[in-house]
Amino acid sequence: MQHAKGAGLRDIDIDIDSEWIADLDWSRHRIGERAYLGGKIILTSVVDMLVKHVCAPPPEGDSFLANAGNTPPGRIVDSEGAFNADGTPIHSVHRRLDSLMRSHADDLEIGITSPDMITRDEWDAIIFEGQGYWSDGVGARYAANAVAPILARMAYDKQISCFARRINGSPDPEDISGPEWWDLLPDQAVRRIATSGLNLARPMDADAPIDHLIFVSRDGLQNALIEAARKNYVELGASELGPWGFRRSVDYYAVQRAEVAEFLIQLMDSGEWEYATNSDFEAAVQAEFGTRGLGRCYERAKAIAVSDNKRSRFKKRRSRAASPEALTRQG
Repeated sequence: MQHAKGAGLRDIDIDIDSEWIADLDWSRHRIGERAYLGGKIILTSVVDMLVKHVCAPPPEGDSFLANAGNTPPGRIVDSEGAFNADGTPIHSVHRRLDSLMRSHADDLEIGITSPDMITRDEWDAIIFEGQGYWSDGVGARYAANAVAPILARMAYDKQISCFARRINGSPDPEDISGPEWWDLLPDQAVRRIATSGLNLARPMDADAPIDHLIFVSRDGLQNALIEAARKNYVELGASELGPWGFRRSVDYYAVQRAEVAEFLIQLMDSGEWEYATNSDFEAAVQAEFGTRGLGRCYERAKAIAVSDNKRSRFKKRRSRAASPEALTRQG
């Protein structure tokens, strides 16, 4: 999303009723928190696929929902409302907002020089730098509110197969598909997708500490997400969140590409494929997805995976042989 300097602050307050979402733990939606389990994908990856499939247009970035934890701005004002025409501070406004603006400055890594008063330039810098951060938080919370009931319904109706694995990594996942494990309360659904987990003994208790992570079987997942995209789309207000308000046609290959890209990212980030050739990656994709994961699907998925600078070293088709140690690890 693009953010212009001087954008009005009123738009930032549109999710004031959803600010509680920012207090949830969204850390597993960051790229480094991906995980696989024998043909199953952690719920965070599935939710990200669903968001990209039903939002219009799909959000940029591989971990958009992690922004749902961005601290909301609160009832702040721009510098015209905090300073007089001659540049002197309006003390009543500063007394009310000083601690909040300093908190935002910490979030945005903006230095405040004086412990007594924020300057106008500093105030403007906080507002300017915060536009993207706050707006992405608004969009992510709106998207989370919209897609959580869709995903909960898919699990409730067993359109997707869900499994729980103890956080310490116990090897035997338990089937948690169906109404015994999922309800359709919107807030509960948002909490479930935020943490990608549940308390197995108290699955409907929002306050119970998470002791299991949720994984989703690949079997039938692609068709389930495509069907969800046919029936649903996230109608985000264009006047509030820019171009998000336009419905898009379903890309029937988007989910498949996203799955292959997630798989390649997992391999590239593991540290065990540093000497792999392009053929090694193709063979691994074919073993995991079959021939449907190859060809143009593979090329586009790899382009997604290497778009991050930390994986750019894998861009070129490598011709040198993998080291014996790497080949051994890759099986």
